[in-house]
Formats: sequence, C-alpha cells, structure tokens
Amino acid sequence: MDPRHPLLLTVRALTTVIDATDPFARGRALRISRYAIRVATELGVTPEEMTTVELGALLHDLGRTALLHDVTLSPRPLDPGERAMIQTHPTIGWEMLKDIPGLEEVADIVYSHHERPDGKGYPRALQAPQISIGARVVMVCSAYDAMTEDRPYRRGLAPRAACQELERNSGTQFFPDVVNAFVQLHDAGRLWEAFTREELDLYVKRSDLAAA
Repeated sequence: MDPRHPLLLTVRALTTVIDATDPFARGRALRISRYAIRVATELGVTPEEMTTVELGALLHDLGRTALLHDVTLSPRPLDPGERAMIQTHPTIGWEMLKDIPGLEEVADIVYSHHERPDGKGYPRALQAPQISIGARVVMVCSAYDAMTEDRPYRRGLAPRAACQELERNSGTQFFPDVVNAFVQLHDAGRLWEAFTREELDLYVKRSDLAAA
C-alpha cells in the first residue's frame, strides 16, 4: 500500500488522538510503527504484510483510550487490580477493530502484542505458532520504547540497556529472530532509517541517536 493511501493517513491522524490521552505517550505510536517497519523489512516481510504491520503498530494501544485515565496516567506503580485493568487493553482494541472489513489481521496484532513465545503472555496465553509476525515485531518495538521512556515513578533505561533487556528475555518474552534484528539495527545506527527528518526531530530522543 502506498504510504500516502487514505487509510494509512487516517490511522496516522488517529494516533494523535491516542497520544492525547497520555501526555507521556507523545509520538509513541509513530515511533513504534517506524521501528516495526524497519525490523519487519530486515526480517523479509512482504510489502502486503508491511501495511498490516504498520497499521497494527500504530493501533496497538487503541484499547487504552477506553480505560480510566487515573489508571493509565498513574504517577506511581500500579497495584495488582490496576495492572489487571491495563491488561484488558488488547482485548478492548481488538473488539474495536475486529469487525472492520480489511482490518482483521491488524486487529489480531492489537489482540496479540502482549503474548509471549513461552505461552505466558496475555490476554489468551497463546503458544508461539499462534502469534503472527506482526505481533512478534510490535511486542519487541513496543517494549523497547516503553523501557526507554521516563515515567513519574522511574527513569527510562538507556537505549543500550534496553537492548540488553530484550536480549535477556529473548526466547521467553520475545521471539529471538525479532530481538536479533532489532538489536543489530540499533547497534548499527540503522533502526531510525524509516523516520523522516521531521519525525526524527520531533519523536526520537537525541540520546537514542547518540547511542547508535
């Protein structure tokens, strides 16, 4: 799909609404979609699959917009009940998208981006073969972005430390081939090749680029 296709343009615009629900998430959906495009390209994903990956990355946190803001914007670590509420967001996002013609595979990425290869993910505890390549890519890109973001109750990890965490959890929380592709691109300074110059200026931290 042409990157200027009306559907992609509409969804990219929609992510600004998602961002507006969380002041800490500005640019997050776009960053993750750009990381996902680059990683998926490295893994040999076809152009047809690439559109699904990009849309899934842009919309992966759509379900969070339906949750209570005092939970999603909590300035402290969440308690068990609040964590359980947050863990409903993949299901909520899937419900929002699943009946839209042409977005069935995108809805599946949204539904599955917190599943794990060891079967201990949520919300369905899927086994590795049941998890699509799009969800595998988005789970790694989303985790890296979350780990490197500052929150009121913690400082974000340095980019290299976040890559080490991905590697430490490779094979259990994350798929090894996706982690390897992500880390190799990061360390070679090529992870940011899918960003425009304007997006780099707006949405990529200087520390990320300096660490490359």
